Amino acid sequence: MKRTFVIVAVCAVAMLAASPAYAHHAWQLDRSKMVTLKGTVTKFDFANPHVQIYLQVKDDNGNAETWQAGGPSPNQLSRAGWTRDTVKPGDPISVEGYRNRDGSYVLRFDTLTLASGQVLAGYAGRGFRR
Repeated sequence: MKRTFVIVAVCAVAMLAASPAYAHHAWQLDRSKMVTLKGTVTKFDFANPHVQIYLQVKDDNGNAETWQAGGPSPNQLSRAGWTRDTVKPGDPISVEGYRNRDGSYVLRFDTLTLASGQVLAGYAGRGFRR
């Protein structure tokens, strides 16, 4: 009886410890359609656990929408050539990625194109592209 209680308690603690990881990786992406956003960077968080780019995008009616484009870790992007100065507030950019299925203004970015036309991959194996 005591052993069963210990096993149940250990399992419960393990499940509770894992719930933040599930919430952290709970993106539900619509991978059926790649989305392209063109806008102006308002904030660039080159920090763990995932890099975040916030940008103002105009909708079809000219209204401003604030989008959050999440990517991999800074370590992974560093291996692809990114630095914390790669993108700055005020930079016009284009971002391609997959939007969350819930309709929120959130996407997981795949590539980013700077105003110069330089295309930056969001993953270390792909590096900078022209």
